[in-house]
This record gives sequence, structure tokens and C-alpha cells, in this order.
Amino acid sequence: MEIIHTMPFFIRTDNKDYDLKLMETCFESLSYSKNGCVVLYNQGCLGEQEIEKLLASYSLNVIVLGEGKNVGIPKARQRCFEYIWANFPEVPFISEIHPDMIFPPNWHEPLLSYLENSNEPMISPCILTESGHLHPYDNQKHPVLLAEGFNLENMLMILKEISMQLHSTEPRAGFVHPVIHKSSALRHIGGYDYRFLPGKQGYEDDSLLIAYSYYMGTFSNWRPKCLPSSWVYHAALAQRMTLGDREEDFQKNLNGLFQQYGAYGLKELARIHGETPTGYFQSLFNNQVQ
Repeated sequence: MEIIHTMPFFIRTDNKDYDLKLMETCFESLSYSKNGCVVLYNQGCLGEQEIEKLLASYSLNVIVLGEGKNVGIPKARQRCFEYIWANFPEVPFISEIHPDMIFPPNWHEPLLSYLENSNEPMISPCILTESGHLHPYDNQKHPVLLAEGFNLENMLMILKEISMQLHSTEPRAGFVHPVIHKSSALRHIGGYDYRFLPGKQGYEDDSLLIAYSYYMGTFSNWRPKCLPSSWVYHAALAQRMTLGDREEDFQKNLNGLFQQYGAYGLKELARIHGETPTGYFQSLFNNQVQ
């Protein structure tokens, strides 16, 4: 087995039917790739047996962790990582995926090949969002017009067409989910240190990017990359933005990010994200030194 996927599995009680529809489409698309294995951390309203029954029809090996309590994104992902390191130490790659994604068959293969032939610790595909935007191209390409109520086969065809038009083996600077890590590199930096990320969401990706920058060496000016030879649909619906206390969670994690990495961590994030002098993290840094 080359790769294991990880997913915080969050089904909202008041949006259950909608979330389940997204999840079913995601897992059906994942089943089109060979030897699929997914480690879930259940944080939503379903029990373990319910989840296993729902996913039994897909040709995937699914491992369910968690007890349906929303422990937050950082802790859920870290628990998945730790489970893999303890039980599948020989697996060289770990992905982070979401239930609102659609994956073409064997979408991960160009990404694994890239990691195997480079010193990069992680790589992302490029993504198409619900609004039709292409990342990390952003404003460099016109949005794709997506019909309402598209089905899985239509989306796979759209992704194939985009991949043919924009295919390249040269990565572009940028960071999106899904992301694939070299397990050895992820383990070296420790994954998500949720002691500094007590909020349920917010800035966990940034904490990981700083850690990788230090792992690669600041002299290398490392930045995360996306590979245009692989394209994935990520609705990017900000599912958890419907939850209360999110602003408090974000502030907790921003405070933890500063506690862990200090003002120079903010400065490093401004560089990693390619910010202008008035960018978000650069402004936070400037506020610390004025």
C-alpha cells in the first residue's frame, strides 16, 4: 500500500441529508482509484456502525476512529496520523482529504511520482471549486461555468477537460487541500501540535507550513506547491463555518500559533504565502514590532 487517506468525518445534525450526499459522492469517486484506504475520525452525529454500513458498498478499506465528538480539525487529523504511524509505519504517503471533494481515478499517482523524485515534503493537486475558480491560478484563469445539480460523471469529465488544457509537470506555488505528505517528513515535524491549537479550527495549516519551512531550511525559501498534472474538485463550502464560536476558535489558534512560532513565524508565513507588504500575516508581524 502506497498511500492512506485521512479525513475528519463531520456530519452536521441539522444538515445531515446534504452532508451525506456530499460524502457519498466523495467516497464513490475515491473507490475508482485502486487500493483505497481511508482513516476517518468521526466527529459528527453518526455512530461507528452507521458509518461502516454507509460505506460498505464502496470498494475501500475504511477505518473509523473517534466517537462522534467534535474535537476539532487539528486533533482529529493528528489522531489519524498517529494511528497510521503506529499501525502502518511502512506506508510512505499520507493524504488529507475532505468529504466535499471529488477525485478522478488514480488522481494521486502523479503526485506520488513527483514526491518520489523530489525532496519536497508535500504536494497538492490543483483544484476546481464550487464557484468555478481554479486554484492556485486564482485570477489568472476565467472561472469555469458549472451547472447546478451536476452529477459525479459530469464533474469527472469537467476535471478531465481542465487537466488536458492546463496539464503541466511543473508545479506552481500555492497551497490547497487535498494535500499529500511524505509520511517520514510529516512525522519528523510532528504533524499538528494541538497543544498550541486549542480551537476546533483555524491556522492549523499555517502551523504545518511553518514547520515544513524550518524542516527544509530557511535558506531554501521553500514554499508549498500544487501540481497541474492532477486536478480535484473541492467545493470549499467552509462546512464548519456554520458552527458557533468559530471566531473564538480562530483567535485561540492564532494566539497558539504566535505562542509556538513568535513574530518571526508570522513573518515567515507572509513569505510562504507570497504576501504583499500589506498582507495579512505581514500586517500581524508589523503590529508586533511597531
